[in-house]
Amino acid sequence: MVREYMTEDQYEMIPLSNDELRDALKNLEGWEQLNKAWIAREYTFDDYLDGVEFAKKVGEYAQKRMHHPTIKIDYKKVMIEISSWRAKGVTELDIEMVQDFNDIYDQTGDFA
Repeated sequence: MVREYMTEDQYEMIPLSNDELRDALKNLEGWEQLNKAWIAREYTFDDYLDGVEFAKKVGEYAQKRMHHPTIKIDYKKVMIEISSWRAKGVTELDIEMVQDFNDIYDQTGDFA
């Protein structure tokens, strides 16, 4: 199914309040608040190339959304950090995207 995505320019880039962010993170498996402006998750894989494939899919998705997270590959782990520079914090767009990152992870295969 082809899904239509809104890009960063189509969102009102307002950072979530501390309470809104805390509530959103309760429903996002593995995601943690790093500081006032960033959230992150570490994904684990069975082998290096699984992580590389996942990072590629996340990168392609982020490019379609025109909103780019930090992606770090460390052998069998991929760390993703995201924030909205324009808003100087985590926004509705970031939360929507990390839900999709989790879906991409679930659909990519069986991992450690």
